[in-house]
Parts: sequence; C-alpha cells; structure tokens
Amino acid sequence: MKRIALLMLSLVVLGTGCAPAYEKNEEVGVETTEQNQQEKAIVPKYSISEDYYRPLEKYKPSKSRGVITHQMANRFDIKEMEVGLRRHAKGVFDPKDYFFQEGQYLTDDILYDWLDRAKNEAETNGTPNGLNPSVKEDAGEEVLRDNPKYLSHILEQDYLKKNEEGDVVQLKGMTIGLAMKSQYQFQEEIGGPVLYEDIPVAEMLKEGKQIAQTVLERLRKMEDLQDVPIMFAIYREEEKGAMVPGNFVAKTTVQGSDMKLGSWEPIQEDYVLFPSDEASGAHPEDASLISDLQNDVAEYFPNYIGVVGKGFYIEDELRELTITIPIEFKGQTEVIGLTQYVYSIIVENFPNYFDLEVNIESHNGQESLISREAGKEEPYVHIYGQ
Repeated sequence: MKRIALLMLSLVVLGTGCAPAYEKNEEVGVETTEQNQQEKAIVPKYSISEDYYRPLEKYKPSKSRGVITHQMANRFDIKEMEVGLRRHAKGVFDPKDYFFQEGQYLTDDILYDWLDRAKNEAETNGTPNGLNPSVKEDAGEEVLRDNPKYLSHILEQDYLKKNEEGDVVQLKGMTIGLAMKSQYQFQEEIGGPVLYEDIPVAEMLKEGKQIAQTVLERLRKMEDLQDVPIMFAIYREEEKGAMVPGNFVAKTTVQGSDMKLGSWEPIQEDYVLFPSDEASGAHPEDASLISDLQNDVAEYFPNYIGVVGKGFYIEDELRELTITIPIEFKGQTEVIGLTQYVYSIIVENFPNYFDLEVNIESHNGQESLISREAGKEEPYVHIYGQ
C-alpha cells in the first residue's frame, strides 16, 4: 500500500478553487394564475454546477408538500423518486434553459382524492376519482389479492423558462413521476395479520401506463396545463424494509396539447446492496472489490464494525458507489489513521470510471469523508473536527 502523509490529505481538503463566483442576480416576473398574473421573483445567475437546475427565489414549496412521506414507506424510495425524476428531466428540459420549481398544480387534496382507495366509491360525473382499483379495504383476501393497490404516489415537478423578452418566467415543462408498488400488503380483515403479494414487473408496467394516460387527461383539463410538454416516468418501489431504493423503469414525453401518450422508453437502472447475494451474482467483480476492502479494514482497524455499500447501475454499468464504514470511536488519531488507510486502498485498487463516496461514521456522527468524481485520479478528503 502507498503511504499517504497526513499533510497530503490536508492539502486535498483545502481545495477551494472551485467555489462559484457570485454575480448580481436579476428580478423577473413569474406567471402564477390562469389569468397570467405575475409575482416578482429573483433569478440567480449561478448554480452549483451545470448538472443542477437553478431554483427561483423566493423558493415555493410543493402544493402537495409532505404527501409523499405518507404514501411511500421506504425513505430511500422517497429520496430517489425526487432526485431521479430531476435526473431524467434533464434529457427533456435542459438545466441551461430551464428553472426548477416544486409542483404547484397537484395539491394535497387532489392527490389524496386520486390515491385514497376509500374515495373510489364516490363518483364524479359517473367516473371514479381514484386511480387504484375501487374496493373496500375489508373486502376479503380473495378480492384484495385480485385488486391490489398499485399506485402509491404521484410526484409533480415544474420547469420554467424565460419568455423572448427575458423579463417573465413561464411554465414550459412538467414531469410526473408515478410511484408503483413492487409488493402489495393488505389485511384479510381489519386488525388481522398483514399479508404480502409480489406484483410482477409486467403487470405493474401495464397498470402504470394506463394510470399515466388518465393523469394526462386530467392535467389537460386544467387551463394552465393544456399546452405544456409533460414527461411521465414510472418508478418501481422497493420493499418496505429494503436497504436500497427502487428504480425508474420507463418514461415517455408528450408535447404541448397532446392528449395521448406515445411509446415508452425502457429505463435500465438498478440499486444494488453490498454485500448481498444479488451483488455477488449480478456484479461479482464489484462485490469482490467491496469484500477485499472489508477484509483489509478488518485486519487494520481493531474497532471496525462493518462495510456497507450501495451501487447505482445504468445498463449494468456502475455509475455511483457509496460506502459506509461504521466504527467504534476511540479517538481522533484512530479516525485519521483509518481515513489514510482507506484512502490508500481507493487510490491503488478502485477504478475511477464511477463516482465514489466513502463515509466513515461512529455513534457521534460522521467522522470523515472520502469522495472522488468519475475520471478523477485523486480523491477529496475531509476529516471532521480537524
């Protein structure tokens, strides 16, 4: 192993040359109502990087803020649903041209009306409001198995763009993410044991595409959304207690005024937990890399607890790897020594074609961070409390 001096780590930590240059912001109008009324907003001239959308100031929270936490059981799914939808939006709404804003059209009342199974029985103009099968929760095991609740949540994100004069920002794009269950849980009777039923991918996709068409028709009835391009993406949730999130499986985009969805593009993404049987079977080389790191750390560090990794794959190619190393904290000297040791392993053994992040943590919180962007040779290192 290479011997990496603490001085060298300190020099890496001090890299501040990438700080953004703050320029004067500008004030514009933002269209907010069906009558094209405007309110003032500040457009920042800078962003963290070209990969991020610039928000408007002041920041407007979603009109359905908090609903997602009530509808999706896995916190990893909640984060990936939001971040992943923005990631896929970049292919349709370029961050160089568009500003990001949380959803302003699907309110919490609308979402609960569309998602709540009990409200399926109440009809409006002869059509059920709910997007899930209309059955009572105490209908019995056979009925519930045949009519699973496929849809967990609908996530809206808005994309705004300046008009030709450059003084007004208008809604020019929208993304709609549909969170679909991979496993349906229900009770044969209220208060009875919880039963589980897996939902096949093909069945989930079929239902998701039908729901997307219905959602499109409802959005087009809203006056502000009749001519707005909309990207739809279907997200398959993981099981409730999973250590990694699910993934997006398909997407499609309709242009302004289109009333029918076209063909869907499959999305080949996956999150994999290390160590696991799935990782060893599908990605043996990466699993071996994590296993070797685990063995090396166990030999070096007496207060080591374990190594947990999470890999993000696109079309079976590793794009991001996050590793967590929990330790029993016995002093800052041990943290510095372990950080240096892990740093040397990364430099010598880990290829640099994917983004890498290593978090060394104790019961006190995060102790150090090692990160490296894809294509870079030297990792960035920060030891907390230094």
